[in-house]
Amino acid sequence: MKNKIVLIFWISGFILLNLYANLVPKLFQLSPLPWLGWAVGFFVVAFLLGRYVLRLKGLQSLGMQLHQGWGRNLLIGFILGFGIWSLKNLVFYSMGKFEVTGMMKASYIYPMLAQALLGMFFASAINDLMIRGYSFAFCKKENLLRWYLLLATVLYALDDSWNEGIDVMNLVFSAVLGISLAYTVLKTGSIWMTIGIHWGSNVMYRMMSGFDGQGIWKVENVTEGVQYEYISLLVTAHLFPVLYLLLRNRKTNATIPENQPIATSQFA
Repeated sequence: MKNKIVLIFWISGFILLNLYANLVPKLFQLSPLPWLGWAVGFFVVAFLLGRYVLRLKGLQSLGMQLHQGWGRNLLIGFILGFGIWSLKNLVFYSMGKFEVTGMMKASYIYPMLAQALLGMFFASAINDLMIRGYSFAFCKKENLLRWYLLLATVLYALDDSWNEGIDVMNLVFSAVLGISLAYTVLKTGSIWMTIGIHWGSNVMYRMMSGFDGQGIWKVENVTEGVQYEYISLLVTAHLFPVLYLLLRNRKTNATIPENQPIATSQFA
């Protein structure tokens, strides 16, 4: 009975975080400042849930501990995510998916990039804490790490339906990306590198599409087709072998001790 009650608490907590993260922005049109308040509020809710309901050590137990090397992991993740999405767009361009006729003015580019860097960091951190950090904390606490890759990948694919709807190709894409992200958490013991991957890819996406369809480049004659979906899937799949080569020497299921001293430098 005790295990069932614990499971109910964990499931209820996930539903609470998921509804806060996905439903609130759909119910209310949030301008930048209220959106930032909503984003900060997510971490407050996650902290209270972790500390007082799940009896964890707050956000650090959900994968956000500032362990030695957390900043380096974040930076590496950003470079990987930005690079993979840049490669994807270069392939699209070479295939004739769109034409680039110029660039927007600096007065448009700089504010948009600043908003993208800040907003996409929070959006990425929210998703990774809610999906990978939360499920990692559950599996670690209940000695179920052997199921972590599957659980985190399934949750990510299903959660993405909030944005993309139920579509087979979108589910496959989310699963392919989700396996890479979950593997990263399993090997590093925290969510910082996955936040970086998400952050970098989202920033590149905003550079191409902005927040209203207009990025920093003037893109015209955009064409659609199933071939681009397959190319997107293929390029994204290359993230896993890159991560495998990068992290292969780290001990599987390695976790950062929660009592490890916090790094004194961001990129220690």
